[in-house]
Amino acid sequence: MSQESGVASTRKWAIVAAGLGLVYVLVRHRQKLLGPLRRVWSSNCLLPQRHIEVINSVQDPATRWVLNELKTHCETFKVLGFDCEWITVGGSRRPVALLQLSSHRGLCALFRLCHMKQIPKDLRELLEDDAVIKVGVAPQEDAMKLSHDYGVGVASTLDLRFLCVMANHKPEGLGKLSQTHLSYKLDKHWRLACSNWEAKQLEPKQLDYAANDALVAVAIYQKLCRDLQPRHFWQRCPEDDKNLRTTFEAFLDVDLTKGFSLSGVTRSKGLAQGKGKNGLQRKQPYRQMATRSKDFYDNCLLQAPDGELLCTIDRRKASWYLSQNLGTQISEEPFTVRLNFEPAGRAVGDVGRYYQTIKENQCVVCGDRDAYIRKNVVPREYRKHFPMVMKSHTSHDVLLLCPACHQLSNISDLRVRNKLAVQCEAPFKHGGGSIKYRDDPELRRVQTAGKALLHHGAKIPAAKVAEMQKTLLEYYIDQTEVTEDLLRQAASVKYRVENADYCQHGERVVQQYREYFGGLVELERLWREHFLHTMQPRFLPELWNVNHNADRLEVRASEGRVDEADLLVAGLDAKVKVM
Repeated sequence: MSQESGVASTRKWAIVAAGLGLVYVLVRHRQKLLGPLRRVWSSNCLLPQRHIEVINSVQDPATRWVLNELKTHCETFKVLGFDCEWITVGGSRRPVALLQLSSHRGLCALFRLCHMKQIPKDLRELLEDDAVIKVGVAPQEDAMKLSHDYGVGVASTLDLRFLCVMANHKPEGLGKLSQTHLSYKLDKHWRLACSNWEAKQLEPKQLDYAANDALVAVAIYQKLCRDLQPRHFWQRCPEDDKNLRTTFEAFLDVDLTKGFSLSGVTRSKGLAQGKGKNGLQRKQPYRQMATRSKDFYDNCLLQAPDGELLCTIDRRKASWYLSQNLGTQISEEPFTVRLNFEPAGRAVGDVGRYYQTIKENQCVVCGDRDAYIRKNVVPREYRKHFPMVMKSHTSHDVLLLCPACHQLSNISDLRVRNKLAVQCEAPFKHGGGSIKYRDDPELRRVQTAGKALLHHGAKIPAAKVAEMQKTLLEYYIDQTEVTEDLLRQAASVKYRVENADYCQHGERVVQQYREYFGGLVELERLWREHFLHTMQPRFLPELWNVNHNADRLEVRASEGRVDEADLLVAGLDAKVKVM
């Protein structure tokens, strides 16, 4: 009896041990096990639960109902899938024909704007609500089309590819993102994409195509948010976390294709080195950025003649003082040079102590020490137009970021640049005023006609020859006939002319801040506060602050080392008196 009891007890404990082992395996590898299941679940649940509503007119009874439903859904989850469709006739784009909005609950509203002719008031309010994020691939382009065609603004658009970069995924088109993250294949046949979206009645395949694009956008957003902030199974989903929005708020309403290259690096160290977790070489999804692996800060010490510490410098600068007989080496570790002349200024206050502080060779955002890139918090395109007193012998705004954080910081900078472009009327990158030289159409026609008649006149039909000769004689009004000399003259015409509206973005912004927006210290403060808000750095050098240059100029002014004109440019005329 005792033996049987012992066997039963042993068997019981074996079952318990096996159960605990299974639980451990499930918990330990839950991400690997649950990931595919989640994707299958997402793809299976995404479409069966969908509810498509087609809105053809403002008076349609379904219009008010569907807008109220979308607003209700946004009360608990402030994200909508967003997309637009249109047709092209004769190479020209027609106004947006179809607007798609979908909620996380599977409701997809298809607004046939080509039949409605105007945007309903409730729909306009929903689109302009900056608390509701509109997600998709290149949504800013669709937003611009709606603004151009119907005069409605679309607030808080978010390109899903920004989240891909942040979550260490390859930024791709919507079809590939759906396949990768949801295991759901969208029908992206070109015949559907280019079908007649202004037809009197849309085909079922068109409705599926349009609705699915908006629906999967929301599902992809949810999946990428889980990747960005993985949680335990008992915790609420991160995609509705208000704190998560702050991590990508700087990317709202930013066009990813303008001013930003998808070439970059990934967040994990293994991927940054081109290897997966198993150590095998992996193909990089985008070009690696140039990084620095050796120490950037040498933290050599520079002293005044009396031994007072002035600042830390790099080894090359310290060696330069020695080679020029301007100083004497005091110690090897730390490498210390003492000047043999009195410097123009000493370390005063927090400004001086900042330059005395030892700087760490690490990313100021995440603390990574493997590789880093210099980040100009105030971009050089603005700083280079500052007066010398505000950019000479100051390294306050040069910080170290790891490649991944550097990539994200550059993306977030686009939003500030775009705002400055509007505020200062300074076109950025793609504006007409950003082109220094433009093609003069008339001169180009003259040159083309001259070259064609000069080199291929015998092969050109008579009617075309007559047309080209007319073009030349209309330009050269003092000539009555087309001669070979005239053709040579026309063929050598330069049609590239200076753009009278040309404006260099950085120079224009600096000029506007100097004259109208409080001085250059305000521009510096704008960029520094933006960096703090978007990147939330945890390892900034001690005493780093947003008012650094203003404090620095105050110290210099008190020592008589800065003139009043520079203070006026900086925006400190009312605060500082030159000694």
